[in-house]
Amino acid sequence: MTSWNYPGSRWWKFDFHTHTPASADTYWAKNRADLSPENWLLGYMACGIDCVAVTDHNSGTWIDALKAAYGRMESARPQGFRELTIFPGLEISANAGVHVLAIFDPGRTTADIDTLLGAVGYQGSKGDSDGVTSKGVAEVILAIIDAGGIPVPAHADGAKGLLQCRPDSTGPALDAHTLRQALEVEGLLAVEWCDPRQPWPQCAERHRSSLAAVLGSDCHSFQGSKVPGSTFTWVKMAAPTLEGLRLALLDGNGVSVRRSDEGAFDPFRVPAHLIRAIEIDQAHYMGNGQPARLDLSPFFNAIVGGRGTGKSTVVHALRLATARADELHRLADDAEPRRRFADFCKVAKGRDGEGALRENTEIRIEWRHDGGDSRLVWRQGGGVEAQEADGRGAWQTSTSQHNLGARFPLRLFSQGQIAAMAGSGRQALLALIDEAAGVAPLQEALQEARRTFLAQRARLRELDGKLAQRPELQRQLDDALRKLGAFDQSDHAAVLKAYAQGQRQQREVQGTLDELTEWPARIRQLAEALLLDDWPAQAFADRDAEVLAWRSDTDRLGEETRTTLQALAAQMERRVQTLGQDPRLAAWRARAQQAVAAHAQLQTRLAAQGVSDPQAFAQLTQQRQTLEQRLKALAQIQTDRDALVGQIAQQQTLLLQRRQAVTERRAEFVENTLRDNAFVRIGVAPFGFDAREIGRQLRELLDVQDERFPEDILSAENGEPAGGLAFVLARAQGTPDAVTQVKGRLTGDASGFGGHFRNYLQRKRDKPEFADHVLAWFPEDDLRIEYRRDGTWHPIHQGSQGQRSAALLAFLLAFGDEPLVLDQPEDDLDNHLIYDLIVRQIRDNKLRRQLIVVTHNPNVVVNGDADLVHVMEFGAGQCFIQQSGALQEKAVREEVCRVMEGGREAFSRRWKRLGREN
Repeated sequence: MTSWNYPGSRWWKFDFHTHTPASADTYWAKNRADLSPENWLLGYMACGIDCVAVTDHNSGTWIDALKAAYGRMESARPQGFRELTIFPGLEISANAGVHVLAIFDPGRTTADIDTLLGAVGYQGSKGDSDGVTSKGVAEVILAIIDAGGIPVPAHADGAKGLLQCRPDSTGPALDAHTLRQALEVEGLLAVEWCDPRQPWPQCAERHRSSLAAVLGSDCHSFQGSKVPGSTFTWVKMAAPTLEGLRLALLDGNGVSVRRSDEGAFDPFRVPAHLIRAIEIDQAHYMGNGQPARLDLSPFFNAIVGGRGTGKSTVVHALRLATARADELHRLADDAEPRRRFADFCKVAKGRDGEGALRENTEIRIEWRHDGGDSRLVWRQGGGVEAQEADGRGAWQTSTSQHNLGARFPLRLFSQGQIAAMAGSGRQALLALIDEAAGVAPLQEALQEARRTFLAQRARLRELDGKLAQRPELQRQLDDALRKLGAFDQSDHAAVLKAYAQGQRQQREVQGTLDELTEWPARIRQLAEALLLDDWPAQAFADRDAEVLAWRSDTDRLGEETRTTLQALAAQMERRVQTLGQDPRLAAWRARAQQAVAAHAQLQTRLAAQGVSDPQAFAQLTQQRQTLEQRLKALAQIQTDRDALVGQIAQQQTLLLQRRQAVTERRAEFVENTLRDNAFVRIGVAPFGFDAREIGRQLRELLDVQDERFPEDILSAENGEPAGGLAFVLARAQGTPDAVTQVKGRLTGDASGFGGHFRNYLQRKRDKPEFADHVLAWFPEDDLRIEYRRDGTWHPIHQGSQGQRSAALLAFLLAFGDEPLVLDQPEDDLDNHLIYDLIVRQIRDNKLRRQLIVVTHNPNVVVNGDADLVHVMEFGAGQCFIQQSGALQEKAVREEVCRVMEGGREAFSRRWKRLGREN
C-alpha cells in the first residue's frame, strides 16, 4: 500500500472487477497457462493497486488460494511485494443475463461464495459466465446484501449490464419493470460504469445521483488494454474494510469516490504547511501524568466533546504556542475572546486556582512544511522556541528564532473573534487582509516615506534655526562697512584699500591652491572605489565559459581605468606643484607684499600721530571678512532650504501615493477573493467612513485619550455623529483633499475651534514635531461589509449576530492555504447556514489546506466529511482524548452520536441508508 504516515481517512486505489484463471473465459483458462496465485497478486502489486475485489464468474475457487499466497508473501516479502487487501467476491450471472458483482469483507472465504451461489439458485458450471441464476436480478442484489456483501451491477452501461440502453436510444435494453425493481432495492449503492459518455436509461435517470459510479479493470489477461491498473477507482476509507467501502459508496462520487478516468488526481498531495501534532504537557487540567497528544490529518480534523472537555484548551494552546495572541489584542479591550484567552493564560495557584497553566506547562506543536519537520515549543516564562528535526528522531534548537509567524503560518479564529471582527473589530480584520494580501512591503514603503518626510522636516527646522541669525549678521556687516568707509575717505584710503584688497586676494588664491592640492587625492579615492563585486563561486560552472570570459573583460576595464586615474593623479600633483611656483604668481605675491608693507608703515604713522586704536582698520577688515564668510555660508543654507522645501512637497505627494497603494492592494485582494461569492461582499473605504473610528484615530494622533473636546473632534446628536473633524472626514468619503484640509486646521489657523481646544493645540504646537506627525498622518482604511439575504445585499450591521458571523466566515474561508483553525464557527448560525456555508466551504477548503475545527454541531463533522475526529472527555480532574479515528470507524461514530446532540440525524443525512446500525 502507498506509504501514508497520517491518521484518519485516506485514499485507496481499488479495482472493483478482476478475474483469475478460475473464470473460464480468461486467457489463462483458455490457454491452460500456468499462473500462480503469487504471480497474479504481484501483477496487481506492480501497478500500485491497494484493494482488489476478486470477482470470477460464478466462482470463488481462487479466493482461499490467493489469501494463502498473500500470507506467505507477507512473511517472505519477495521482490515486488507491497501491501494489498483482497476483497473476496464474484460476478454473478443473474436471470435475464445481467451480471452483478458481489463484494465481501476481506475475512470471507471460498465457502461464503459457494453459500451465496446456492442462495441465488445458480446451477451452472463454476467459472462459466453463460449459466444464470434462477432468481431475478433484484433478488440477486437483495441476496448479496442479506449475505453481508455489497452488490455492484457489472459493466452496467455495456453488454449484459443492468443499465444498457437500446442502440441510438435512451430506452433500457432490459425490461423497464425488472430494471426499476433492481434499482429500488434498499442497499444498492453503486454500479460499475465503464464509459461516462454512455447515457442512462431515461426511466432510471432519477436513481443516477444516488448511485456511485465505480470502475474496475475487468482483467481477463495481463496483456492488452484491460490489465491491472488500466482502470480503477480511488476510494476514501479509514482502513480497507467492507464497512469503510460501504460508507464511501454511500458518499458517492465527488466525496469519497473518484474514478481513474476523471483526470489527474494526486490523493497523497498534502498542503505545503501542516500541523502534524499538538502536545500539551503539565497544564492545569490536561497533560498531567503524560502529555495529551493529538495527531492530525493533513486535511479536515474535527475536535468534539461536551462542554468542559478541553476543546478550547487545545485552541488556546495553539494560539499561545504559535504567538497569535496579537490577533486578539487588535480587538476591543473588553472583547470576550480577549478575556477568555487572558483567563487561560493565568498560572493556577493551587489545585483550585484560576488559570489553565502551571509553572512547568509546555506546549509543543509539530509542524511539517515543504517536506521538512519542525516544531514550536512554548514554555511558561520562556516564550516560544523553534526547533528542527535532526533526522534521527531528536529535536534541535533552530539556528534562527526570527520571523516565526512567516515560517509557521496559521489562521486561527474563534466564533467570538469572528463576531467581533464583523462588528466593531474591523481593524483586526483589516490587519488579517493585509497579511493575506501581502501588504507588508507596501506598508514598509509607506513607513520609509514617512521616516524620510519626518527627517526632512527636522532638517528644515535645523536650517531655519541657522538662518535665524542672518539679519543680525547682516546688521553687523553693514556697521563694519560703514566704519571702513570712514577710512576710505581719509588720505590713507588708497593704502588701506590696497591692503584690504591684497588680503582678500591672498585668501582667494590660497583657497584655489588648497582645492587644487586636494584633487589628486580625490582622484585616487575614485580609482580605489571603482571595484566590481565578485561573483559567488557557486553561481557559475565550467559550461558558462563565455560569460566568465566577459567578466574577465569587465575586470580588465576596471583595472585599466584605475591605472589611468592613478597616473592622472600623479600628473596633476606635479602640475599643481608647478603652478604653485609660477612666475606670475610670484609677481602677484610681490605686489601683495608691498601693500602689506605700506599698510604697516601707515599703522606706524597713525600710532605716531596719536591714533588711539591703530589696529581698528585691521580688526574691522577681519570682522568684515568673517561676516562675509558667514553670510556666504548662510546664503548656501538658504539655497539648500529652498530646495528642501520642494523636496518636502514632493515627499508629501509620495506619502499620499504610497498610502493609496496600500488601499489599492487591499481592494484588489478583497475583490479577487470574493468574486462571485454568494454570501458576503466587502469594499475597502479609503481613509474610513465610520466617524467614531476616525475620531478614535484622531484622539490617538492628538494624544487626547479621554472624551474631551467633543465639539471639535466628534460631536453627536441622538447618539449619532453630527460634527467635528472626524465627522468632516467621514462625510468626505475618503477624499484626500478633505484630509489635507483637516491637517491644515490642526497645524495652522485654529480660529474655528473652541477656546479650550485652541489652547490645547497651541501647547502641542510648542513641540515642533507635532506638526510633522500631523502632516504625515492619514486615517486608516475601513471595510464596508454586506451580506446577502433573500437575494438582496444589506449592510452587515443590519443583520443578526448569526448573519454577521456567517458573512465574515464566508470571507475567511475564501482564501489562503495555510492551516486554518476554527473554534465553534457554527455558534449563532441556524442549521441552514451551517450546511450551506460552513459544510460546503469546509469541503472546498480541505482540498487546499489543513483544517482543525472545534465544533458542537454534528453536521460540521459528518457532512463536512471530517478525515479525522478527536473526541474529548473529562474525568478524574483531567481532560483527555476519549477516541480518535475516522468517521468510517464504528467506535468513532458511536462517540460522535454520544457527545453531539443530533449526531444520528447528521449521519442519517449523509448516509441515509446506514440502516441497520441505527
